[in-house]
Amino acid sequence: MKNTKSERKDEKVIPFPNLAQLLLKKGMQAMEEKKFKNARELFGQAYELEPEDEDINIGLALSLVELGNYQDAKAIVNKMMGNGIGEYFHVINIYLMILLQLNEHREIISVVEALLEENQVPEGRVESLEHLLAMSKRIVEQGSEQEYSDDFPEFKVESPQIQEEEIKVILETGTMQEQFFMLSSLAGQNIRPWVGLLCQYLIEEKHPFLKTFTLSILKEQEVDKIVEVDKFGQTITVNIVDLPIVEETHFLSDIHKTLRDRLENNNPIMFEQAMEMVKRHNILLYPLNIPNLEGWAEGYYRIVSEAYGIDLKEPDERINIIIEEIRNLEGMTFPVI
Repeated sequence: MKNTKSERKDEKVIPFPNLAQLLLKKGMQAMEEKKFKNARELFGQAYELEPEDEDINIGLALSLVELGNYQDAKAIVNKMMGNGIGEYFHVINIYLMILLQLNEHREIISVVEALLEENQVPEGRVESLEHLLAMSKRIVEQGSEQEYSDDFPEFKVESPQIQEEEIKVILETGTMQEQFFMLSSLAGQNIRPWVGLLCQYLIEEKHPFLKTFTLSILKEQEVDKIVEVDKFGQTITVNIVDLPIVEETHFLSDIHKTLRDRLENNNPIMFEQAMEMVKRHNILLYPLNIPNLEGWAEGYYRIVSEAYGIDLKEPDERINIIIEEIRNLEGMTFPVI
């Protein structure tokens, strides 16, 4: 009996269980590693499976922002608001940041005024929104908001120049996600007018991921400057141009070698999971000089072994301290989703 092509087309393809969440996780990892095109593809695949999932929608929107596709990102967030996907104010925050990238200050005014009038702003966020509202009103009143016509697409600018006041407001009073949006927008521009502002950011009490992101932007644009970086209670002085890129630190390469020797042949899945954790923590710790990398490798080995139910003899106190540090790093929230 022949199995025709039409019959095969009618067969339903059943995806692997939790495939969408696996794609989401890999997309988040790609975002952390600044592989934004790969992240967009992963989030897009996850979206096809679970189009109503909040994190998948936000991940897809953020990856599009990173690639400069602001209008596509805006469309996704608009759909989220229309369909009631996600926590309302969280989604509105993302929408406002996209409007800021698009220089659509009249729409910002409309949205923020409605939020304030309806008392829908969480405590602690009123001040930053009032700053954003005042800034947008000033820009509109001064006529510095660029308006484009569909009849003249050649005059459309995808990434308009951002004013220093806008940057200061967001970096000083914005949420982690808003700060991430702002830094992302700066990455595609000449960073030199704002070098002083960003160097100051490195010593303020900010999320370590955002400080790494800031350093990466400065390094990619070859800013030759000695700066102080404060992370995890340590303050170090570095020359930006002399720093390795995030993907080439001793922390990452040395631990990778040790774990590869111990795990890759015997248990490649454990090795992959351990390295995913190491890569996340490398981003947080950069550019700190971490001592005793053999001990850190042992700590990661023990944590993944425990996750697989493998019993090991009790480690010494030195390794226990490292394991506690690893667990603390693993508990930190990344602001990309």
